[in-house]
Amino acid sequence: MINMFEMLSQAQNGAAMENLSRQFGLHPDQTRQAVEALMPAFNEGMRRQAQSLEAMQDFFGKLGSGSFERFFEQPESTESDEAREHGNDVLSQMFGSKAVSRAVSDQAAAMTGIGTEMYRQMLPVIASMMMGGLARQGANTNPMQQMMQQMMGAGASASNPMQQMMEQMMRAGTAGANPMAEMMQEMFASMLGGTDAGKKKGSGFDPAEIVDALFTAGRKTQDANAEAMGRIFEQFMGGRR
Repeated sequence: MINMFEMLSQAQNGAAMENLSRQFGLHPDQTRQAVEALMPAFNEGMRRQAQSLEAMQDFFGKLGSGSFERFFEQPESTESDEAREHGNDVLSQMFGSKAVSRAVSDQAAAMTGIGTEMYRQMLPVIASMMMGGLARQGANTNPMQQMMQQMMGAGASASNPMQQMMEQMMRAGTAGANPMAEMMQEMFASMLGGTDAGKKKGSGFDPAEIVDALFTAGRKTQDANAEAMGRIFEQFMGGRR
């Protein structure tokens, strides 16, 4: 499967790192280092989203909104106010507060030597590009996944039978025993590149395992950076993972 860093590298017809370098006045190697250093933070943020049905509804709603694809595909779009506004909205959901974003920027700066202020400027842009890549990937998966994404994005009420079914699958679905849970596992895996994560025989459905696979497959970032990013989230948001 493709990992998140590779997906971002292939954005904008493969010129994303060069385009971001021009936008932020960095050498392409610095841009790659900067983006790579942020991956553990996005991993942790998405992993925590995967623990909550409500958060996942909001997340899939954003993916299905049609607001992000252009940031993945069009170089000039990442220089717009919309890219920063949409990105900050994503960061607010994933990180929970500006304090986490600042701490993430400080940690990435310490890791790479690239200034904290530069990271604060880059974070919302990278978030918008990442969401655009996931949205485009999701649009290319099977029709059932698209239907489920639309349903989740619609904010179905708790009285909706489909919503109740979703809650049951997310909270109690067991691979091999619940065919609907298996279907949902397949949809997540398809959208995130065909990984088998979260589908171990005899285990419950754990979207967080799929998120981990998306970020860790082939990741070059030093483990110390990933551990430090994890500690930031634990400090500000508690120990739930």
